[in-house]
Amino acid sequence: MAIDYVRVKRKILVGKVPGYKYLARIYRGQDITMDQIAKEISASTTIAYPDVLAALKALEMTISDHVLNGSAVKFNYLGYFIPGIKAMAKDTLEEVDSHSIKRAKCRFVPSIAFKDDLRKTYYRQVDLDVTGYQHRQAAFNSPTEGWQPAFNSPTEE
Repeated sequence: MAIDYVRVKRKILVGKVPGYKYLARIYRGQDITMDQIAKEISASTTIAYPDVLAALKALEMTISDHVLNGSAVKFNYLGYFIPGIKAMAKDTLEEVDSHSIKRAKCRFVPSIAFKDDLRKTYYRQVDLDVTGYQHRQAAFNSPTEGWQPAFNSPTEE
């Protein structure tokens, strides 16, 4: 297993020598769906695909229920899903109530074993010509081809 990366050129504004620098960025392939995971597990075990999919869906719902109830969920190898909140500071104890909570969040903390495996992973350079953030190419040949304004300008009437 290896993590793919690309080399990119970025404008760095901080540090002793700001300017254009080159650095590695992760190259994420296609996201893996629960359906793909279920097929892989089914192919490598004696459990049928629908049963694996049902178990994964139940696991997903159970984890979210426990996190939404304020409990951390621990997996031996993967790590923890830890719930938390972001709250506003108040001057007095009486002012602190549920309205002072801005939002709920969930953090993932990898286990020590998983962190060790991440440290030991290999990196593989992907040969792409990437010079920065790449916008998806439009299906048009020129920037204005196929584009129409939302309203008519006074000069067009």
